[in-house]
Amino acid sequence: MKPFIPYRKPALPNRLPPLILWALPLGAFLLWCLLSLWLGRWEGQPPAVSLDRDFTALGKNPSLVIEVEDAQSGLKQLSAVLEVEDRMFPLIDRSYPGPWLLFFQRSGAQSSARFDLGEMMASSHQIREGPARLSISARDHSYRRFFGGNRTRLQRDFSFDIRPPTLQALSAQHYITQGGSACVLYRVGEDTEVSGVQVGPDFFPGYAADPDGDKQVRFCVFGYRYNLGPDPEMKLVAVDAAGNRSEARFQYKLFPRKFRQRTIRLSPAFLQQVVPAILNENPQLSRQGDLVKDFLQINDGLRQANHEKIKQVSSRSEPRFLWTEAFAQLSRSKVESLFADHRTYLYEGREIDRQDHVGFDLSVVKHYPIEASNDGVVRYADLLGIYGNTILLDHGCGLLSLYGHLSSISVAAGDRVGKGQVLGRSGATGLAAGDHLHFGLFLHGIPVNPTEWWDPKWIRERVLDRIREHQAKDPPDGH
Repeated sequence: MKPFIPYRKPALPNRLPPLILWALPLGAFLLWCLLSLWLGRWEGQPPAVSLDRDFTALGKNPSLVIEVEDAQSGLKQLSAVLEVEDRMFPLIDRSYPGPWLLFFQRSGAQSSARFDLGEMMASSHQIREGPARLSISARDHSYRRFFGGNRTRLQRDFSFDIRPPTLQALSAQHYITQGGSACVLYRVGEDTEVSGVQVGPDFFPGYAADPDGDKQVRFCVFGYRYNLGPDPEMKLVAVDAAGNRSEARFQYKLFPRKFRQRTIRLSPAFLQQVVPAILNENPQLSRQGDLVKDFLQINDGLRQANHEKIKQVSSRSEPRFLWTEAFAQLSRSKVESLFADHRTYLYEGREIDRQDHVGFDLSVVKHYPIEASNDGVVRYADLLGIYGNTILLDHGCGLLSLYGHLSSISVAAGDRVGKGQVLGRSGATGLAAGDHLHFGLFLHGIPVNPTEWWDPKWIRERVLDRIREHQAKDPPDGH
């Protein structure tokens, strides 16, 4: 007799096969990705449309640039229309392709566009005086609004103004020396927005000669670069809000000048003294593994960057003179190097660089108190590359004085200081071989010769008397 064996139900597997176990989360992940991409195309951010400037008027040769961007679903359509005297002038009518239906997750082929609307306006019709309207529309490839996309509309009402501003020189003969400065008085029209003097590549803005009186009379203190050619173009310039430009000549006599040539012999000890310290203070410079190469990037590249910084600081200058009398050379100081000395640098008997010294090196004794050359406001008081510890003092109307290589600084940015006030102490920081003051003057970032500004007669006759002469007069009839 066989033993009794009870029936047992077969056991079910207690886990899914490995393939299914991996397929389920993977499928869920892929579905989530597709949904995310699909939903991403339903984004609601319209294209960004910007014009390069605000305007209420445009001139005969209008300057206006449009930039459009849509980084999410991409640009689909862009149009710009100019309306003048009930006539429509299409300027832009562009369509940009989107992705195929199969690639719904992708954005359009074009994410940004840039056009010169001013040039298009000038070429679309003959510009005349009068009101006008600019209408801009941009759409993207979003699935919103029944797949019509997000839309940005921009409209500007303005006027075409094709008459240039009036401009007239008022002061008589002007004498200017190469590397020096001069002051011109002139009159502009009421619609003038920017005016000044153009000297070769450099522009010097003008300021109201009498802010409480005739505001159309301006003065401009300008410089003539020490390294400009013998016959640069020198003229008055005025630009109105519409961009119309006027130019006028004024009488001047230019005195060319030659500057000294100097040889600077560099020693390994000097390079070891100054180069590593400057590199540590300027982490944007890369170490070349060679003292001479490191010196060259300091003497050239860092020098240019420092002068660009001075130009930036001068843009914050107050629109009036902060002083009333001549500037002063550092007391008891001896001149070691002159303005615009052309330096040839030798190392181990061979020439390695050439640079120009755009200031005066003045020495007295070690850690001598450094006095402000005139009344002003401290705009900068910190390390400045080749100049080491540096103070930039604003004297108004774009005129800055520089005090470099200081061992210590006793003022801070924003301080108002008087002529003769102690700013710090002399030193040998930056690219200096010994204790001295590097003193420089800059007009809107352009170095000018300090000797003129140290001369009370020059200051009075060439600058202050010209401005005061206007302030004592009544404005002409009709102004």
